[in-house]
Amino acid sequence: MAQMRQLAAKAATEFVGTFFLCLTVALSAATSSIAAIAIGCVLMVLVYAGGHESGAHYNPAVTLTIAVSSRDKIKPLDVIVYLFSQLAGGLVAALISWVLIGKDAAGYAALGENVSIPSALLGEFVVTFALCSVVLNTATTKAQANNSYYGLAIGFTVLSGAISTGPISGGAFNPAVGLMSALYGGDAAANCWVYFVGPVLAGLWAGLFFRVLAVEEYTESPSKMQTDAASFCNEMFGTLFLCYTVGTAAGNGSFLAPLSIGSALMVMVYMGGAISGGHYNPAVTLALVIRTYFNPTHDEFAVRKAAYYFLAQILGALIATFAAWGVMGSAEKVGYPTLPSTTDIGAGILGELLGTFLLVYVILNVATVKNLAGNSFFGLAIGMTVTSMAVAIGPVTGGAFNPAVGLIGVFRGAGDIENVWIYWLACPLGAALAAAFFRLQNFEEFHTDHIDLKFLAHAIHQPGQEKFMSHSNCRARGGKAVATESKGDATESKVADLMDV
Repeated sequence: MAQMRQLAAKAATEFVGTFFLCLTVALSAATSSIAAIAIGCVLMVLVYAGGHESGAHYNPAVTLTIAVSSRDKIKPLDVIVYLFSQLAGGLVAALISWVLIGKDAAGYAALGENVSIPSALLGEFVVTFALCSVVLNTATTKAQANNSYYGLAIGFTVLSGAISTGPISGGAFNPAVGLMSALYGGDAAANCWVYFVGPVLAGLWAGLFFRVLAVEEYTESPSKMQTDAASFCNEMFGTLFLCYTVGTAAGNGSFLAPLSIGSALMVMVYMGGAISGGHYNPAVTLALVIRTYFNPTHDEFAVRKAAYYFLAQILGALIATFAAWGVMGSAEKVGYPTLPSTTDIGAGILGELLGTFLLVYVILNVATVKNLAGNSFFGLAIGMTVTSMAVAIGPVTGGAFNPAVGLIGVFRGAGDIENVWIYWLACPLGAALAAAFFRLQNFEEFHTDHIDLKFLAHAIHQPGQEKFMSHSNCRARGGKAVATESKGDATESKVADLMDV
């Protein structure tokens, strides 16, 4: 009996959360130019409000991806109840929106003008895949247990996708949101299946991909090949999603494109910081190599990793370009950094150098300094640096601040790529200067003896314990870490001894 009451509480949480998410979509999508912000933020707060009770899925694709990732995280009966609650919440939200503002004014997911079904399916797949990957990695793993940024990461994944892909596919990324379209008849109802097929396939594949990334969830002693593969795949996908967002958000001309791009970087950093360090940028990788050569007291980045990080980042940019091409419908519509005709080469180099300097300066300070170990703002700081510089410097230089992003124009075959070398000169130079300044600025990082702790980025520090999320899955010798114990779909924390490495 108690189990049934608990299941009822979870079902009610899923219904209410999905209801308010879908209600926000219905009330704002057709009436506000900043609907994406409202939608992403309401999902964020709902995840924080309901996560402790039901896991805060609010999305059949998320429920499926959690089921695929591990049979221990959610029971089959819970899956059925969750799916019913979520779909019911979406339908009721649509009907309530008609009472509030009328059927004609209410918004719903619909394909953009002249958008093909394959383009819409691909767009829904890419963003939902990213969403499910963010959920799995920030909210279900031992490596990121007890963090306070999971809701921010989940909500802003949808915010980013709503800006970049919403105008093309309709931006559901959720069958419960997509089901509202069925109430409108015509083409909206006829195309409703797109919002089931794309997100469901993405959820299934994200669950399988998670098994590659989160190797420590499935084995206590992953091999070096497994951890290297996880780092490579994470760097590839994180760069892919960042570059895809540049290609689509800049391509559709949204005035919120800088926010979409910065948010994409932020959520990928939160998703993959515990796996690879979340570089997604050859200039960042270079800066961390330089930092290692400065002989810090407690930090290492194996130089041999840099080569395959570079390869993964370039491969991610390549795949992203073709994904954006497929979603946008033609290569000409894909956005990419390019030096404006009003900017001379010297100003372009200076602007990219300064923007990259700030980005790397922020990364080194919020993600590699022992005194800030354990902070939850590292991803927010990194992502919003890109948003700020995209607004300030982007109109002057094209706003890459990342050599991999600078390659989008090359891969899509743009005719004005003769200045792409600027991004491969100025960005690494800016990164090197930031690393040198970091060396000057952070005296204790290079002169004070510390206990033998190895980490690269995004560390969690708890009084009396150290838990570091590292690019190479390194662990502190003799340390402690917060692990997770699954009960149904809920995750409870406990302290577990770490193995020596």
